[in-house]
Amino acid sequence: MAISAAEREDKAAASAAADSAKAAASLANVEKSIATKRTSLASALRSEERNAENARNRADAKRRGEEKAHAREVGRLSQPAPIRYIQIRPPEPSKLRVLYLTANPDAIEETVTRPDGTTEEYGVWLRVDREVRDVKQRLRGSRYRDLVELEHKPAADFSEFVDGLNDHRPHVVHFSGHAHSGGIILEADDDQNEHDFPFDQLARLLGATTDPPQLVVLNACESLDGADDLLQTVPVVIGMADTIDDAAAIVFASYFYGAIAAAQSVQAALDQAKIAMEQISLGDATLPTIRNRDDVDPSTLVLVTPPWSLERTSS
Repeated sequence: MAISAAEREDKAAASAAADSAKAAASLANVEKSIATKRTSLASALRSEERNAENARNRADAKRRGEEKAHAREVGRLSQPAPIRYIQIRPPEPSKLRVLYLTANPDAIEETVTRPDGTTEEYGVWLRVDREVRDVKQRLRGSRYRDLVELEHKPAADFSEFVDGLNDHRPHVVHFSGHAHSGGIILEADDDQNEHDFPFDQLARLLGATTDPPQLVVLNACESLDGADDLLQTVPVVIGMADTIDDAAAIVFASYFYGAIAAAQSVQAALDQAKIAMEQISLGDATLPTIRNRDDVDPSTLVLVTPPWSLERTSS
């Protein structure tokens, strides 16, 4: 019985030792968990302190930057504004726009009755294409040829006339063809051969524009008779005092526009053209005649402004 009791006591002691070992192991695990959490907490505190420090540094840097920018702005405003001298370019010379209308319908000049009672109608065909060619050739040789823009309207009828005024806004309107004391003769826009365009209607058409031309040149027979009507609209008119020969009309036009493109006055260009007609021994040199309003002096009216003139004006 003593032995059995001793064995029971040994078993109880062993069980108590095992329980003590388990409790010690549990306590060790708890202490380990507490140490880990303390480490994590310390790390979180350090990270939060670093973030706070970085935020303070960024705020300080932004404040210093704003203070520097403010100081620079105050310094800039306290300095006198610099004076800049800008070179003003002279204005570009504008081109002289010439609307060059030609018409050569089968204009009847006279009807001849023969002894046998038959009649024959005689018409005059003008070399208007030759005229335009010579004018362009003379322009190409002029000093300021790039400042003249010639728009040619061949076989011009009333519609072409109106379109030319609207589309090109010409400074000069030139007509070469047939005319009489009452008006010019255009191509017809219907089945007829010709269209009679009276001078008073021509003047009204030229006035029915925002910018009427400065000069009208009528290189046609007896066209000077329309000057009084045309001066109601345009300041200067050049026409023919009588019937002009075709060759004389060609010489007149080419030399006139050659002088205009050389920056000569309208009067000087007309004088040069008449001298050229005399030089070739053309009897019609006295026919081109100028008419102008009282407030316009053709001797000072220059239609082409060269670049050097603009530079002198701007200086």
